[in-house]
Amino acid sequence: MRTVKISTTLLLSLFTISCTNHTKETSSAKLKNEIDRYLTKTMEIHNIPGLALAVVEGDKIVYEGYFGIATLESNVKVDKNTLFRVFSTTKLITSTGIFQLIQDGKLSLEDKISKYLDNLPLQWQEIKIGTLLSHSSGLPDIIKYNSSLTDKELMDKLSKDKMEFVAGNQFRYNQTNYWLLARIIEKVTGVSFDEYILQNQFKNSKNGVRFSSNAQEEIANRATRYSYNNAMKLFEKDTNNNGKRGHSGNGLNITLDKFIEWNRQLDNNILLDQQTKFKMWTPFTFTNQKDSFLYGWGNYHVNKLPSYGFSGGNLAAFRKFVDQKTTIILLSNGYEIPAYDIIVNDIARIVIPDLKGSTLEEEVMDLILKSRFDKAALSFKNLKKENPNSDFENLKWNVNSLGNSHLYSEHNTDKALEVFKFNAESNPDWWISLASLAEIYEVKKDSANAIENYQKAILLNGTNEMNYNEHMKSRIKTLQGN
Repeated sequence: MRTVKISTTLLLSLFTISCTNHTKETSSAKLKNEIDRYLTKTMEIHNIPGLALAVVEGDKIVYEGYFGIATLESNVKVDKNTLFRVFSTTKLITSTGIFQLIQDGKLSLEDKISKYLDNLPLQWQEIKIGTLLSHSSGLPDIIKYNSSLTDKELMDKLSKDKMEFVAGNQFRYNQTNYWLLARIIEKVTGVSFDEYILQNQFKNSKNGVRFSSNAQEEIANRATRYSYNNAMKLFEKDTNNNGKRGHSGNGLNITLDKFIEWNRQLDNNILLDQQTKFKMWTPFTFTNQKDSFLYGWGNYHVNKLPSYGFSGGNLAAFRKFVDQKTTIILLSNGYEIPAYDIIVNDIARIVIPDLKGSTLEEEVMDLILKSRFDKAALSFKNLKKENPNSDFENLKWNVNSLGNSHLYSEHNTDKALEVFKFNAESNPDWWISLASLAEIYEVKKDSANAIENYQKAILLNGTNEMNYNEHMKSRIKTLQGN
């Protein structure tokens, strides 16, 4: 019998590899359990019917999870085949399509839209493609008009509307921008917007990607989008229909795995080369020198770490932490209280070492919902201490939305007052929190406190929202009996 001798070095090497693999598996399982627990709790807190989430680091999917119900009426569970509407997150796809044409030399950010679109109103002639992408066009918004209008009928109405501001001056979110971008794509390529996007960004995706801005259209495996009726305490099916004009701004329906694949192609310079991607992620220069937005992508910071992406319908979010090579994709189909940006921020804190901390935004929200305001204030204080470079814009707005829900949907002024007081005390430099507190004091007939907080809000707002300042000044005069 032959004896096989194994060297001590080889044994140590095999042992090290085994331990390393075990450590990776343990770490991976631990991360999965941590995110699973977080999402399960968050869905319960915010009353989210169904959700899918992925975290990608480089080429590796470090987390992929499916939770809850896609369609409440038939109790269909969310799984890999579930298509979610991503609403305005679609604009990332449209922006990428425009930059593919820029990369091919068929468009330029400096091109005037009148170069591609005929019969535009005179005041639209000088608007550039770059101002459409950055929501700085100043155009009137198509959202106020019925989607059943023909393109000509819609253009006739829009041409009679005044420009909202001089093009390039400021950021103002506007659906007209992306309708016109779709028309430019169609003019340059000679094919429909849907066909161009599917061929150039989802070429091998026979299933799992679909364009539809009609909530009532029957689409196999699509999760139903729900709106929560606070008065009735139940979910209602969305019936909104933006028609084909909405496709470039809010029409993408996609499964999580197809979105992961789209992100892989973006990361690997298949959709766009590196130089073009960074051009797309360059901040637009607004004349007012205050607003911040990229070319079709938002620029978000979590404790000073930048990330690029966009959200849609308060339901979906796509966020790339480029320097950390980490992407978070969130898809969901409803909520009682908005949570999408809180979830993305917290997941980033869980998975990115530079953002690690003991406190998450969801913990603060949970305590507020339980009316444990003293503990919520302490938790928020810890969160700010751990993240000194974050302004917690999303958390502040979500708390404000909760107060509005108590006030306007439930007509519970006592609960609303508690929430608004917490937000104002926790964010004393945010004019919105002071204005909301003033409003609830006015509802409760406490004129002195209402006037005091309106005055504080006006000072904090300064020249940012002049129309709202005028409104608050008007309320003060009324309360003073003038």
